[in-house]
Amino acid sequence: MSASVVLHCNTVRGFSACATSLITDGTTHDEARAIGSVHGWRLVNGRDYCPACSGSSAKPRVIVAVNGVADGARARADLRLQTAETTLLALVNGATPGRWWRHNPEAMWNGPGPHFGEEYVAAGPAGRPVCVAATGPADEPQGMADAAYIACVDPDVGRAVTGVLHEAFESVHQEHGLVETSLAQAAVDLADAILGPEGER
Repeated sequence: MSASVVLHCNTVRGFSACATSLITDGTTHDEARAIGSVHGWRLVNGRDYCPACSGSSAKPRVIVAVNGVADGARARADLRLQTAETTLLALVNGATPGRWWRHNPEAMWNGPGPHFGEEYVAAGPAGRPVCVAATGPADEPQGMADAAYIACVDPDVGRAVTGVLHEAFESVHQEHGLVETSLAQAAVDLADAILGPEGER
């Protein structure tokens, strides 16, 4: 069995890290980085960055998972995409249907209950809104911002995201788990963000 050095991208975005790896036939880090530089990889302050994360125009074949596991812990990229799609679709189907919107606090909650005078996300017609989530006192900036954000990612948006995850899964699955484009990598990052740091919500 021959030895080789694998480059791993050091980019971290929010709660997920870039999973892109490049298997080289170099036997030292210097040799591996020389090979990587030909394929668009860059070394910055002692850290390696893949072409997509370093802004390179090169589009090499990059490997995200080998034999189903990357770094001994993560499932193949296509399986993570599929799991994220299934997880998100179940959440979307269980959520209050329809378009969501941030309730106007001046109108107040139009019935009895704990939401009177609160910022909240509403669904349904403006005359008879259904409270999806209360986020804080009326006119409180953080409650307003949270309500606006939650309303922005309503079930219609969730279904669109599952479509993106499905298309990316089809593409990556055909390549046996290899991620070859920045768009596919963005979808994998999205899947990892949905699944969370433990790999599954």
